[in-house]
Amino acid sequence: MARYNHSYLVCKESINEVKKFLSKFFKEQKTQYTHSTWITFRIPKTSYTASLMKGKNQKITQNMVFEISCESLGELKKFSNKFKSEIMSFVATETGKPYRYYYIAVGGPKNICKIEVNYASHLKK
Repeated sequence: MARYNHSYLVCKESINEVKKFLSKFFKEQKTQYTHSTWITFRIPKTSYTASLMKGKNQKITQNMVFEISCESLGELKKFSNKFKSEIMSFVATETGKPYRYYYIAVGGPKNICKIEVNYASHLKK
């Protein structure tokens, strides 16, 4: 069993803008590695962390999508209002139990990363 889950988002440019964007969703966590070009975020209610780091020798920035699953449609609506995003949805029928998937997508600076916030509810037969 893994001790923890962790991802890295390497930015060649715009690290401060990306930090500001991710701070709207995740709490910054100070670690022994924290400095101006390495920022770690803890994903709420999990042991998952993501580090944002400057990669001056990188040819490109590696893009990343973060997914936040809500416990209710009301919780998703709060995100939608806060980020002025329209809730979109579709019906997933290829699963054992069909469900409606609701989501918003919030784009980060220069498309370096984005946040998808979602909620799914099973359909009644």
